[in-house]
Amino acid sequence: MTSKRKFIDLFLKKDSFSSRHTYKRAVLLSQLSITGIIVGAVYTIIDIANNLYVNIPFYILLIVLCVVVIWINKKGRHLLANIIFLLMLVFLIYVFADNDTNHTGVGTYFLIYALIALTLCGYEQIILGLFFASLGLLCFFLAYYVDLPPIIPPTQYSQEYINISYMTNFLVTLVVGIALMFFSLNINYKTEKELSQNNQLLTKANQELDRFVYSASHDLRAPLSSVLGLIELCQRTTDTEEIKHCLGLMKVRVADLDLFIKEIIDYSRNARQEIRPEKFNLYAMVEEVAEGLKFGNGMEKILIQYAISQDLMVTTDRARLKVVLSNLIGNALKYSNPRQEEPTVLVKASMNEKYLKIQVEDNGIGISEEHLPKIFEMFYRASEKSQGSGLGLYIVKETLGKLNGKIRVASTLGQGSTFSIEVPF
Repeated sequence: MTSKRKFIDLFLKKDSFSSRHTYKRAVLLSQLSITGIIVGAVYTIIDIANNLYVNIPFYILLIVLCVVVIWINKKGRHLLANIIFLLMLVFLIYVFADNDTNHTGVGTYFLIYALIALTLCGYEQIILGLFFASLGLLCFFLAYYVDLPPIIPPTQYSQEYINISYMTNFLVTLVVGIALMFFSLNINYKTEKELSQNNQLLTKANQELDRFVYSASHDLRAPLSSVLGLIELCQRTTDTEEIKHCLGLMKVRVADLDLFIKEIIDYSRNARQEIRPEKFNLYAMVEEVAEGLKFGNGMEKILIQYAISQDLMVTTDRARLKVVLSNLIGNALKYSNPRQEEPTVLVKASMNEKYLKIQVEDNGIGISEEHLPKIFEMFYRASEKSQGSGLGLYIVKETLGKLNGKIRVASTLGQGSTFSIEVPF
């Protein structure tokens, strides 16, 4: 967490906001209140240095009310905090403008006040913002063009004090004006950026949906069609051995269908669920994944080795990392080389201050170089002999994307593959 984030957390609770724009305006209100406290303190020091005490109660009122606004804002009552701040601000500007016989530039605060009112209220409360902006305009005319009894008795200031006050008022209005413009530009930039990103994600989602519907319908129907055909064969024969053979084939096809449905569920969960970090023993999880996979057809002969410290504790989304490892270790077992005397899968893991690095190495059939750039695409199969749906490695890449992780692959056809992943903390 950055120092800026820690500073903001002192004044606000981010999880209490319905939208990012509301949160940004609440942050702006806290920043303006802090500015008000600083301005009140600066003017108090200037007046005391010049032996002027008539304005100090109003400076203290400004400081106290700004503190109250910050407190109310942190409690989550942002509308009430806005109203109190805007009413207090227009009142104090009027008080000092009505006494501005020395022309110290207090009137410029009315312009900044209107901008503050519109910015804090935003488009969602534009009527309220226009009301306060109009109130500021009314107070400006009352202060400078209507002869009302002054709240502060007229005071004659020295030329030096007038110069200091004028420069201070100019700097405050300039800084606040620039801050409001920057705030508006920042909101617009972030909104346009989010819109662009959402459009890109929507385009990607539509493309993937088209491919998903086409490929998924095929991969769902193919096992069912096979099972229906095998059932038809069973109904036509009385041969016990042939029926057993058909049942065995049905079991394989149903298992393929179950695996495909599981992959769809993994894909859906990764797309929708929030990241849930937890601390766990990596060796225990890798062993759990491997134990659940190595009893497949022909996989019991494959040696699984680990180069992982048995007390290595990591903190990340356990469910997502388990999906990644299940796919990588599962592929390493599935695509073992039957010609190897000792088919082996080696799982390595190491950790530094920033990353958890895991490697899954095998001496299996490998992947030809021409297929390597495409193996992480949805439903891509490296060859007609490839098993599975073609979703596994796509899910791996998408899941690691959610974790801000990376994956690399090095493979030689006929010799084996190495998949390396890095997951940041």
